[in-house]
Amino acid sequence: MLMDDLLAWCASRLGPIRLLSDRSKIHGGHDSSTYRLQTPIGFCYLKVHQSQAHWQNEVHAYERWTAAFGDLVPRLLAVRDETPLALLVTELPGDVMEGLQLLPSQERAIWQAAGAALLSLHHLGPGDYFGPSLRDGRPAELFSENASEHVSQRFGRQIAQAIGGGYVNADELATLQAAYDLIPAFAGERPFPCHRDYCAANWLVSVNGTWRGVIDFEFAQWDVRVADFSRDPHWNWIHRPDLLAAFFAGYGQAPTPKEEQQLIVARAEYALGAIIWGRDHAFYGFEQEGREALAYLWRPENAASSI
Repeated sequence: MLMDDLLAWCASRLGPIRLLSDRSKIHGGHDSSTYRLQTPIGFCYLKVHQSQAHWQNEVHAYERWTAAFGDLVPRLLAVRDETPLALLVTELPGDVMEGLQLLPSQERAIWQAAGAALLSLHHLGPGDYFGPSLRDGRPAELFSENASEHVSQRFGRQIAQAIGGGYVNADELATLQAAYDLIPAFAGERPFPCHRDYCAANWLVSVNGTWRGVIDFEFAQWDVRVADFSRDPHWNWIHRPDLLAAFFAGYGQAPTPKEEQQLIVARAEYALGAIIWGRDHAFYGFEQEGREALAYLWRPENAASSI
């Protein structure tokens, strides 16, 4: 019945429509659904949120930030602000990069283009607080004005959860503590608009293997810039340093020594997140990858060369 209501809402905005397919990401813990529609203006997507926080993030980003990407993002058509919360966007032609068979040269070109596009987002300039926003731009309940405090609170909550649940062993905890001790490297950083899931799972590629754009802004919020350099479920900072080099070439600047320390923190935090999320949602392969990433960071020569 809810889907009937949603489709009626879509039709009231776009005219006659036809539901073509369910394009939702199927994995534990995902709390949004995505449907492809045929409409009088072309193919579009209906995205339905179960989480009000993620809906606020995504709508805020579409209404205030995505113009920085130009035609490299879908265009927002309508927002539903009653339950079930939803938004309508145009289809951005292309295929999700994750899982595509591409030549290494094509991959490097895509990563370089993605780096250049991200710079446009960050160039919107710093904000006044770290954390998620409401649709109107006001900070949500959890926010901070201090970068070190922001990272410390978030990472600290994860470490406490991992200790309480018995998710990490002594060596892993030592690695996490060593990374946590680097948090002073964030002192003085300003909050920037960040996608916060900027990786191949959300990058689109054209039929001829070139960068086409980015989707999915449900995690977007004000954060430190390295938040957009470190969320990579394929751990390319370990396995494909050539892609990282291409990315920063596109972005126009390599990480500074201070940012290299920040990246160690961010990558340790992401690895711990993989362990917790993988355990909680029975994605044990992802949990194991998180453990392997922490083991990699345990060796100082790898931590220093993983940028």
